[in-house]
Amino acid sequence: MKLFRVMKMQAQIPPELQHKIMQFQEIQERIKALLVRRQQLELELREIEKTLEELKGIDDATPVFKFAGRVLIKANRENVTKELVDRKETLELHIKTLEKQEAQARKRFEELRLDLSQSLSGFQTSG
Repeated sequence: MKLFRVMKMQAQIPPELQHKIMQFQEIQERIKALLVRRQQLELELREIEKTLEELKGIDDATPVFKFAGRVLIKANRENVTKELVDRKETLELHIKTLEKQEAQARKRFEELRLDLSQSLSGFQTSG
């Protein structure tokens, strides 16, 4: 019986309100995706920072290795450090970009939430 009421109500929702609901759901998914991606990049960034700290703390005579695909190879410490610093800078830029995108998405989400709240309250009183 409750499902029938929901289906009946959904059939009565004006197309523009249905569109706003779809936008709201899409922006929710976008925020989730941005958050997951940012967390992945932040994890990689922390790993790189930890690796750079470890490299600073070892003796110059200690050999350094890095992965090349599935193979571990001996590498020049300076080159490895430079690669890590470059990757760190790239990650920091990507994270800042994602934070901006996330902030914009959250702002849009809040705007849609308020708009939907008002529209649905008006819809329920008239329906």
